[in-house]
Parts: sequence; C-alpha cells; structure tokens
Amino acid sequence: MGGSNTITEVCKELSSAGASHVDIFKEWVTDFADSAGKNAKLKDTWADANKMKADIGKCMDGWEAKHDYSDADCRMTAFLLLDGLLHAQSAEDSYSGTYLMFDTQAIDNVDRYEIIRQNKDMFTTLYGEKSITDDKHPEKTFSDNWKKYGFQIDSDYYLFVEKIAFEQPYQATKVSNMDELLDILSLRPEYFGEEKEAGPFVYNNGDYVGTLKK
Repeated sequence: MGGSNTITEVCKELSSAGASHVDIFKEWVTDFADSAGKNAKLKDTWADANKMKADIGKCMDGWEAKHDYSDADCRMTAFLLLDGLLHAQSAEDSYSGTYLMFDTQAIDNVDRYEIIRQNKDMFTTLYGEKSITDDKHPEKTFSDNWKKYGFQIDSDYYLFVEKIAFEQPYQATKVSNMDELLDILSLRPEYFGEEKEAGPFVYNNGDYVGTLKK
C-alpha cells in the first residue's frame, strides 16, 4: 500500500468487513507510505502476490529519518484491527519473555499504540512464547493455550492484511479461500525458523488449519 488509492480501497474493504479502528490503521499506513514508502518508491497499485518486493533497507532509512520509534509489526496491526472483535475470558497476569520485547517497548512508550496498551495482557497472552509439551503434535500448543484463555474472534473475512515487521510495508491481499491464503503465507521467508523447527502453524479462530511449507 504505497499511496492513497490502495490505502483508501483497502480501508473501505476493512470497514465493510467490520474491522476496528480503520481510521487509525489508515493513519499508520499513510504515515509509512509518506516516509518509508516514498524513500523505497513503493507503488500505489495492486500487484501479483508472487512478485511483491520492497527495498526493506530503504524503507527502514525512510522511516528512521522522520521517526524516533518503531512502526507497528504484524501482531500490533492485527490486534488493532481486531479490537472489540477478539475476546478472551482471561489473560496471563504478567509477561516475562523476550520474543515480544520490541513490541512491548513500543506499546509502553509510544502514544499511538495506546489502544493496544489498554489490552496489553491480552496481547502478550495471545502472542507470547508457549512451551511445547507434546512433541508429536506441536501444532496444538497455541490452539490449546488460546482455548485455555477463551480466545474467540467474532468475524471472519478474506482480505488478508499484513505488516510482517516494523520496517516492512503494509500489504493487503485478496484471497478467495483458505488454501490460497496458505499458499501466499508459504512465500514469506520471515515466517520460517530453523530447518528442524516445528511449524509455522496456521490457525483459524483457534482451530489448527495447516502447516506452511516452503
């Protein structure tokens, strides 16, 4: 989403789908497009999902030239859009892990992330590290944990909006079914860990859907 045309179109779709805080999301995307996006010459048009590329180095340079804090990442963006749609019956009392340290640093110290800060315990419970207790079925770890805390999403739609990392562009992809979405996710090297690591696993409203394959 490199300019007003795609940003406006995607935000209209998000509003129609019932996503939350689309106005704030639009501010975030526009800010990124006007700083990082211009420096990296992001295009204001739809593109083939198999050919999408961005100069991440130029994105980072363009962002840091105008900001002294991190932009949102995948977890923060999703959490903003799901505010009020995502519910949990309970949450962990505290978070002591390291996986979310850059997320929590930004959430705690940047005013624009106030909405996420208000539900920080839910955020860290949803996204924080989990211990795998069943080596034969590691994909159950997150779904079992989400069920433990009663996570539930009230809405389901197929406009896949992503912000993979702090320095990467906001993207939106139209998909017609879950298989198509899994194929697109499998193209993202950022989602894969070490060669022998389990996963990455995909869940739909807490239910295990499948494992991404390179």
